[in-house]
Amino acid sequence: MADDMDLADDDLAALAPQSDTGGSTGGRVHDAVVRTIAGWVLGGRYAPGETLPREEDLAPALGVSRTSLREAVKVLAAKGLLEARPRIGVRVREREHWRLLDPVVLGWHPDLTRDRELIASLIEARRVIEPAAAEFAARRCTAAQLLAIETAYHGMEGTIPHDLIGCCEADLAFHRAVVAASRNIVLTGLIGTIEAALRASFLLTTRLMQNQARTLSVHKDVLECIRRHDTAGARAACNRLLDVAEEDYRKLT
Repeated sequence: MADDMDLADDDLAALAPQSDTGGSTGGRVHDAVVRTIAGWVLGGRYAPGETLPREEDLAPALGVSRTSLREAVKVLAAKGLLEARPRIGVRVREREHWRLLDPVVLGWHPDLTRDRELIASLIEARRVIEPAAAEFAARRCTAAQLLAIETAYHGMEGTIPHDLIGCCEADLAFHRAVVAASRNIVLTGLIGTIEAALRASFLLTTRLMQNQARTLSVHKDVLECIRRHDTAGARAACNRLLDVAEEDYRKLT
């Protein structure tokens, strides 16, 4: 992409009312610059390997100083999105370097529903972690851990369909409780790593609220299999739960 590429007006709309004057306003400008450039990268305006417009063009277009622009680039470089190279400029890094599971980076994403690769990868990761965790939970869970799973399930039941945020948090608590009940410290660490992405994906799919009865049903199946110490049933029920989640993701994409 050419260094002198023109910037679309709508890319800068969020920054237009601001100016780089320091103080609290300066902080807001910095955040806005970071979020805008991150949105360009995460949203695909600039693909991996492409170079951003030159500093002398980009800074005035954004209405900020070169110092502020450089600070924003440093933030994005620390998150793996950009790299600054002598005589080349600021380049978008390959996607494997992006810290996509970082809650901050997820918050910069302009539209997760369009990120098919991330959504598909998340489903695959969940299929590796969660059915095994459910099987172990059915074998090992304590009464207190079973109660935590049950409480989270009732939280979902009590919030669908009127409380989106509450339902998502209860859903996340359910999956977290199942993995905790596996009593496997590696699986617990893995679910912790993808928790931010899970929360974001639950917020996306719960908006549909079309499969609420089926969603609750498969969560209850997982709960009841764990309660009965049915290891094979717990694994199978968790895979069915992920089948429903995958169907919902496909509607979004």
